[in-house]
Amino acid sequence: MKPIVDNPQLLTPHYARYRNQLCQNDPQLENRLQAGRMEPALFAKLIPHYDLLLLDAFGVLNRGAEAIAGAASRVAQLQHEKRAMLVLSNNASQSPERLTRQLHTMGFTIPQQDILTSGMAIQPFVADTPFRDLPYYLVGTADSEAAYAPDPARLCVNHRPGDGWQAARYILLCSNRSYYGSSQQQQVEWLLHNRPLPVLLANPDLVTPDAAGGLSVVAGYTAAEWFQRFQTPWVGIGKPFAPIFALARHRFPHIPPQRILMVGDTLDTDILGGAAAGFATCLTLSGATPGAGESLESLVTQRGIRPDYVVQSIAD
Repeated sequence: MKPIVDNPQLLTPHYARYRNQLCQNDPQLENRLQAGRMEPALFAKLIPHYDLLLLDAFGVLNRGAEAIAGAASRVAQLQHEKRAMLVLSNNASQSPERLTRQLHTMGFTIPQQDILTSGMAIQPFVADTPFRDLPYYLVGTADSEAAYAPDPARLCVNHRPGDGWQAARYILLCSNRSYYGSSQQQQVEWLLHNRPLPVLLANPDLVTPDAAGGLSVVAGYTAAEWFQRFQTPWVGIGKPFAPIFALARHRFPHIPPQRILMVGDTLDTDILGGAAAGFATCLTLSGATPGAGESLESLVTQRGIRPDYVVQSIAD
């Protein structure tokens, strides 16, 4: 059974780990994070000032199965004006095809080539690292394996007979949907208890709002549990880490970072990651930030992450 998070403050040290790691890699990032102007703005007024818009999905385009009011019309306008735009999602549990279809049912006619998921960053990242050609244990969905896993027939140990799964040299964590209470949990905990296997974290999100208005833990939370229990080394692939942003830059190599606007509803992934990549950042209040009972000012002070702009929604 998945853990329950009833106090968002418990997430603070986990998100701080992301921030600290990125600031260690880039000594100038601390200054950029503190220099965000938090300028209240209308999103329509920001559009002409940037050559590429990166839009998070959940909280910017939709909440659950419903589009955020006016978001589909705004995306249609951007498409009509031929604005360069990508949807940038920490989704490694659904294939790009499935995510495209879901957005289409909500009224977004976004072509699949304009959607980048963190799962799509796995294979190019692994190909350029010592993880290349190493066997791995996959924690994820059938879509994770079919759409994102590197050479699963040869390298994914999950389906090897007998104790073949013990040959894993790292854990590829895409989704925890079927992890808790399963044989996967038993095997992964055995591996991490007996060997200091590194974890490749495709989806660093810790929680997502559930249908009851609470917080459901996702892959990043599971990785944080492993770190606390086993001191596992880990590498982030999705937002706020570099591999997914590198995919976006590869699509538009001629656009300088300062002409790119990252739009998201979460300080600790969207805004932190955009700033780390050298992009301008825009926090939208249509999603998860701030949470119930929190003020935005207290939250940015606590996290030490200040966006350049704050909008109510991309529809404004």
